[in-house]
Amino acid sequence: MKITYKEKEIELKYSMRSMLMYENITEKTFAPQSFTDIITFMFCVVVASSKDYSITFEDFIDYLDENPGLVSEFSQWVVEVMTVQDGIKKN
Repeated sequence: MKITYKEKEIELKYSMRSMLMYENITEKTFAPQSFTDIITFMFCVVVASSKDYSITFEDFIDYLDENPGLVSEFSQWVVEVMTVQDGIKKN
């Protein structure tokens, strides 16, 4: 999945870095369930996927307010990625 933030295209990556960042921010085991958890994980994925580009959480929330469909798209993308990874683990 790709997003464009301030004219920069960012290829989102489901990574260990983003999961660790999520756990550090939330101080709980990686298992996003609530809306807040999903938004926080999405922020972590964006930040971890674009190391050369900084974004604050407040700016990210403003960005989502301007692009409300992204949360749903991100959620679908995460499910797809996890399904593929689960299939790889089983093989």
